[in-house]
Amino acid sequence: MNRNDDIEGDQGAHHGVLCIRLFGVFALSWEDGDEIKVRSTKIRALLAMLATAPEGARTRAWLQDMLWGRSGHEHGRASLRRALTDLRTLFGDHFAALFEVNNTEVQIRLTRVRITGMLEDGDFLEGTEIAEAGFEEWITVQRRSNRTLLSAVARGRPGRMAQEILSRGGHLHPSIAILPFATARGYQGPAQLGDMISEELSRTLSRSHLLDVISHLSSRRMDARTIALDEIRESLDADYVVCGNYRTTGDKIILNADFIDTATGRIGWTRELSGSTLEFLKGGDDLVLNLAGEIGRAVMDTSLDLAGSAPLPDVDSHAILMSSITLMHRLSVQSFAKSKTYLEEVITRVPDSAVLHGWLGKWHVLSVVQGWSSRHDDDTRTARDHTARALDIEPDNSFALTMDGLVNNNLLRRHDIAMRRFDDAIELDPNNAMAWLLKGVLHAFTDDGEGAVNYTNRARALSPLDPHSYYFDALAAAARLTAGDYQGALEMADRSMRANRRHTSTLRAKVVALYFLDRMEEARDSAETLMRADPGFNIRQYLRDHPAAEFESGRDWAKALREAGVPN
Repeated sequence: MNRNDDIEGDQGAHHGVLCIRLFGVFALSWEDGDEIKVRSTKIRALLAMLATAPEGARTRAWLQDMLWGRSGHEHGRASLRRALTDLRTLFGDHFAALFEVNNTEVQIRLTRVRITGMLEDGDFLEGTEIAEAGFEEWITVQRRSNRTLLSAVARGRPGRMAQEILSRGGHLHPSIAILPFATARGYQGPAQLGDMISEELSRTLSRSHLLDVISHLSSRRMDARTIALDEIRESLDADYVVCGNYRTTGDKIILNADFIDTATGRIGWTRELSGSTLEFLKGGDDLVLNLAGEIGRAVMDTSLDLAGSAPLPDVDSHAILMSSITLMHRLSVQSFAKSKTYLEEVITRVPDSAVLHGWLGKWHVLSVVQGWSSRHDDDTRTARDHTARALDIEPDNSFALTMDGLVNNNLLRRHDIAMRRFDDAIELDPNNAMAWLLKGVLHAFTDDGEGAVNYTNRARALSPLDPHSYYFDALAAAARLTAGDYQGALEMADRSMRANRRHTSTLRAKVVALYFLDRMEEARDSAETLMRADPGFNIRQYLRDHPAAEFESGRDWAKALREAGVPN
């Protein structure tokens, strides 16, 4: 047995699974009951942080900041090294089987770990206190989340855990109510048709992760012609209301819709749309999709106006978040930088939101992918830290799982972990369009063209109002490239570019599609456009950084780009 002042361990026979008690007082033992004494509070905390991490891994920078942040960078690095040396002493020959340590990460193999104890046994790491701001914030999140879960279980509502955890931070997404469309004045028509239209519109909008849609059952009892707007606002707690009327002429539905800001009573816009009554009754959704798209754009435009016309502290969190998301996908340097400022403002208000940390993780991914990052490794670590933090806060958050999959696929090239993340996200929320999209892209990057097209098609069908539809079209183009459908890829790329001509991955997809269609002159012209948009881009960088570089698809794309004129 080896001992020092902090730890005592047994390096004898192989004990198998390591049992860590996190609820109540911390305890460590082998599965057969042999206790392992850990006197160092920081080593206990380190083990807890690894055992609760996605895939059991934390970056060294994150651990240093959480446990030794007050000591400064160099002293923090040295302290972490000493802690890992102590762990090696503690576990002896078993250390290599339990842990994987490299220059950037520390990982505990979760297949060798079992968390013991129950929520009822006490608080998370009861009695463990460390005077480090990072640790205090982390453990506060853990304890608050666990108390919320315990309370939900006691009330028989464990499925509400995620919503309750998020709700304590405030109102992050704009809420919208779709009132039944009334028959137009002087028109005698089927009253139930207006109710059916509003019900289908509510269902379509509810598939978006950007909106909170008031249920149709709650909204249908409201009649905009006879009830005051402030009563609608109070009864439904809605930021926006869509209402209006309809009439039919032969087989034609003519729908008049108003988009109203309930805080001011102002009508944001009035739209007249039309469609076939028969097609709608048979399940056709063109009328509903067109109106849903108009509503999505109105929410984003209204949010941008609110965030840009008042000091940020005076703007609602949901408006700042929507503005941040919109600016993040405009892909100009100025808009992109402002997006981060907005997002960080909301995080100061709601520090324990898995959704917000997921978005900030995505911001750092886009910074790297778009070639705007001057600190590639730092942004990669920061992206992973934010998505790991999101999953610490809410392990079953579909959006957080999706963003962690994005980091693992696009930056870390851990395709197996990324696939698990996307599958878990879809299992939790089958309508998560982003998870379907990124799952499709992962299949495209790993040479499965058929799967890539199927999954990206599913994503596009689920995303009628995303403010970054060009992004869906761009990644759908990549899926078609892998499938060998070069004409389809070109069509998707052109559609994406009509919405955002600066998106460099769309330009790359267009060059590749034109090359394989033997339209070399156009491919060279598009390559010149690509190089003007991203002057530092080259083939060596592409093969170094692109997630598909190690697969046949990526190598084919690199060849096409090179022969179209992209420099080596």
